[in-house]
Amino acid sequence: MNLLDLIWPKKCVNCGKFGGYVCENCKVGLWEEEQICPVCTRNSRYGLPHKYCHKSYGLDGLTCLWSYDGAARAIIKKAKYKYFYDTLEFLIYNFQFSNNFQFSNFQKFLESKPVVVPVPLHEKRYRERGFNQAEIISKLVASRWSLTMTDLLRRTKETGHQAGRTREERLIAIKNAFELKTKDQLPKAILLVDDVWTTGATMSECCKILKQNGAKKVWGLVLAR
Repeated sequence: MNLLDLIWPKKCVNCGKFGGYVCENCKVGLWEEEQICPVCTRNSRYGLPHKYCHKSYGLDGLTCLWSYDGAARAIIKKAKYKYFYDTLEFLIYNFQFSNNFQFSNFQKFLESKPVVVPVPLHEKRYRERGFNQAEIISKLVASRWSLTMTDLLRRTKETGHQAGRTREERLIAIKNAFELKTKDQLPKAILLVDDVWTTGATMSECCKILKQNGAKKVWGLVLAR
């Protein structure tokens, strides 16, 4: 145990029990999420788009780690609204990929050493919050797999809060909301990172911009769905 743990002991984000960010009882409520097609959002093995769902500028795959419930939901919300950033590390480093065939394609994609790119916040929201949660997650992801992270995208349109909107409303709100921050040639392989997948509208729009400007493969990664 280090000095910080003695001064500020960790406690479970879900039930408040001291000892760690997620106690043994609440770990039971951490569920690996079923993988889905990033286009139609129906179940899909390996997180790949169905053959009939192919889109020219769509994601080449999507990896969802946890079900957005219980301890996973508590961690993400506390990190976003109460600044408990270090709790996010638990969700990334405690997820096991090695013995799960559902993630074999994702692991093959990681072997191509993609550049990690966070979904950006609008400047106004960034000033209000003081940080971009997707950027913090991206740094942890890059660290876990020894990848490079860079901010390639800028959010130019303030879309307001997306919660409560239908998929169609989200798609309309997010259209043309992003642009590139660089004029340099884009990496061929990109791992696009966000915290939660709801309808996929935001990540799909980011992917479109990246592919329209030269990216060949873009895979999405979210902590929860």
